[in-house]
Amino acid sequence: MPRHSTSLRSRLTRRLALVLAGIGVIGAIAAYWLGSSYANLAYDRALADDVVTLAEQVSMKQGHIQVALPDAALKWLLADEGELVLYRVTDLSTMTVLAARGDLGPMPSNIDANGQAAYRDVETGGRRVRVSYMRHLVDPNDVPVLVEIGETTGKRDKMTRAILGATILFMATMIAVAVGLVRHGVRTALEPLKLLEAEVAQRSGTELTPLDPLHAPEEVRGLIDAINRLMARVSSVVESQSHFIANAAHQLRTPLAGLNLQAQRARKASNSKTLDACLMDVEASAARASHLIEQMLVLAKAEAVDPMTDGQPVNLGAVARQVIERFLPLADQHRMDLGYDGNAKDLYVAGNEMLFAEMIGNLVDNALRYGRNGGHATIATRRDGGDALVSVIDDGPGIALADQEHAFARFYRSDSSARGGAGLGLAIVREIAERYRGRMTLQSKPGAGCRFDLRFPSAGEEVPPHPVGPQ
Repeated sequence: MPRHSTSLRSRLTRRLALVLAGIGVIGAIAAYWLGSSYANLAYDRALADDVVTLAEQVSMKQGHIQVALPDAALKWLLADEGELVLYRVTDLSTMTVLAARGDLGPMPSNIDANGQAAYRDVETGGRRVRVSYMRHLVDPNDVPVLVEIGETTGKRDKMTRAILGATILFMATMIAVAVGLVRHGVRTALEPLKLLEAEVAQRSGTELTPLDPLHAPEEVRGLIDAINRLMARVSSVVESQSHFIANAAHQLRTPLAGLNLQAQRARKASNSKTLDACLMDVEASAARASHLIEQMLVLAKAEAVDPMTDGQPVNLGAVARQVIERFLPLADQHRMDLGYDGNAKDLYVAGNEMLFAEMIGNLVDNALRYGRNGGHATIATRRDGGDALVSVIDDGPGIALADQEHAFARFYRSDSSARGGAGLGLAIVREIAERYRGRMTLQSKPGAGCRFDLRFPSAGEEVPPHPVGPQ
């Protein structure tokens, strides 16, 4: 989707202008309707007064109805600011038109008998005419007559247009003023964000201290809090990576220094026996460096994995059997009995098969590396309620209580083992377990061996079989 680069102030101003414009249109329509209604009401009352005045000029003389319209009265009646004024007086008893000016069309059918003025609209000569009419009784015989006066609607339309124009001008002015004030107010309200922007721009790449949310509007304080939490996580990751690199450099220095020393001894060796011993030491140092680099790569992969997208059904029982097959030569080398206890068919969890194999393999490697010669190490898998449980148990010397607190730290090695290691095995196990919502616990007593338990949410028993093998 295309990105909109319009500023927040412009977007708010535009939306407000559209809303106010809509309100202005509705207000203009309402003003037009009200203006037209009140203009018609005012002019209708004036027209009704003219009807009453004309009716007063109708009288009975010598048995005949007459309409007495002196020139002055007629001139006053017809003088209406350029409007065309029409009238008609009709004897209802004989349906005879007594006086008329212009065509007012057919007589109305609903003539009020109580002498109240009524109104109707007619078309004459292509112009709309507003007509007021009234039934009037002429004394002394109470002869009914119909008095009608009509005028064209130019004045009414002009007044309506004037009201509409004034309303539109007023609404437009109010909208312009409101938009200007809101634009200025938004600019003023966003000034603290400019200050925050300047503060962030002046920071170095390593300065990740929190921003002060109190300097920003309340609506964006949540965003600033989220940014502060993100910077705290980034700071933690940066610090962790810095420690990791420093520790890795320190750990790699030892085998590399050993390689260099043994190479120098080999060059100075005077006989084949001494040369063979130096080459064996070189091989051991190279193997240690290779193992350390391999462990570091596994840890980096575990840290980079996204469990939301990298989650496939994995059979922990089958993975455990695969790990046992891989470590049997090492177990024979240390004269240890490595076995399996569990069901390898239906213990499925969501995860990454290769990482789970590394996780269990590191626990087995730990058991073999720190176990006693001639001892036992067992991988046990079972379902525990809604969880899948994997346990690696050995009968070695165990871990002292003081060492248990640091057992999962990176590059930490207990002094109780003469076989050495990279010090990353348990750190990798914990990292992989936490990535896939697992929980890891350690039970150990000096002289009584160790038990590592890994508990994961089960993926259920209906998951189709997933092949076990390298990925």
